[in-house]
Amino acid sequence: MNTNYAVLLLFSIPGALLATTAHEFIRAAVSSHFGDTLPKNNGRLTLNPIRHFEPIGFLLLLATGGFGWGKPVETSALYYKNRKRDALLTAILPTVGNLVIALIALMLYKICVNMNMPFLLLFLFSTARYNVALAVFNLLPVVPMDCVKVLSVVMPANQYFQYMQYEKVIQIGFFILLIMGFFGNFFQYLIQLILQCLEMLLFFL
Repeated sequence: MNTNYAVLLLFSIPGALLATTAHEFIRAAVSSHFGDTLPKNNGRLTLNPIRHFEPIGFLLLLATGGFGWGKPVETSALYYKNRKRDALLTAILPTVGNLVIALIALMLYKICVNMNMPFLLLFLFSTARYNVALAVFNLLPVVPMDCVKVLSVVMPANQYFQYMQYEKVIQIGFFILLIMGFFGNFFQYLIQLILQCLEMLLFFL
């Protein structure tokens, strides 16, 4: 491992931790707002990254440059007053939160770009990139991504049940294709495109 790569990896870790912690905390906070007591009872209503750390998902996040996850927050729709709406918001808002954090990180990057603080810039850019990457990969209908939770709300129950019968097959198939590099270029292009769109959005703020 060369020095440049080691430095890049070292300052990418905080950005990746921030992305996964924020994602799972937002899910816990939203579900708790709708009356769910599970996140608080399980100690997940916290910004402590250790409580949201999942080793395999985190290592994948670093290794692939974006595909990974934190420790999924256990929620229960039984506590919701409007189950369909509340479950949908609990599934969607963590991804929205990642995009907002990415936008803030890019804004701070623009403010600090002319300062002689390369490590801070590296942290801010990696924070933006990992948050966008997490948002992109959560659009995949693969467990444990958020898209699966969205499908549980919008799909008829019998169709969702049939889909989940093939959960492991879909998951293994996707990982094999990911390792073989079938999705790499497309997702990297999509991540870069969203980063550029967020940079353009900064001009209007």
